[in-house]
Amino acid sequence: MKNCPDLATIISYSSGALSKSFALLVSSHIEKCDHCRRNIDRCCEMGGSFLDAEENTALENNSYALFLDKLEESKNTERQLSVKDTFDKSSEVPVSLQRHIGRDLSSLKWSFLAPGIKKCSVKIDEKENKHLTFLKIKSKKKIPEHSHLGSELTLVLKGSFDDENGRYMAGDIADHDHTSRHEPVVTSDEDCVCVIATDGPLIFNSLIANIFQSIARI
Repeated sequence: MKNCPDLATIISYSSGALSKSFALLVSSHIEKCDHCRRNIDRCCEMGGSFLDAEENTALENNSYALFLDKLEESKNTERQLSVKDTFDKSSEVPVSLQRHIGRDLSSLKWSFLAPGIKKCSVKIDEKENKHLTFLKIKSKKKIPEHSHLGSELTLVLKGSFDDENGRYMAGDIADHDHTSRHEPVVTSDEDCVCVIATDGPLIFNSLIANIFQSIARI
């Protein structure tokens, strides 16, 4: 992969600090990115070494034991899912996302967002009201220049787009925070389909675009 999550995102993912929506996109990315998978393995090893170094320290509320119980519970859940669900590794939809949207992007319920742009919002956690936003954008179409009130991860599932930081193709992740400003444009001949996780709204330079964003809630 050419474009990967930044190191801070990788560390947060490894420690379990990312929200479910952000973690899902990182999980989807590392299915085909050996580089990030190795970095995550290193982070986990470092975390394990730190726990080993602290094993003689009194931890409040038996936190180390609770951590191990939670880890085992997570493994049991993964085993149950692997038996229950069937996934298609050849699909353009990453396995991590197939639990939520199925194996075919065409099964998403697309709605009009703007000329040349369709949107689909998928809730992934009822309790925490977490969701992902899928966009299908026509070739040569631009997303107006914007910044971010919080963080944003964008995973490309199909096609490609360019912005000030380079070209993003299927499997690539664009990792932006409140300091970023960009104007993505689809460069592939086919539609670009991407999925976005945010923890704050997009802030457009255009007043009209900002009014529209308050309605569309991207």
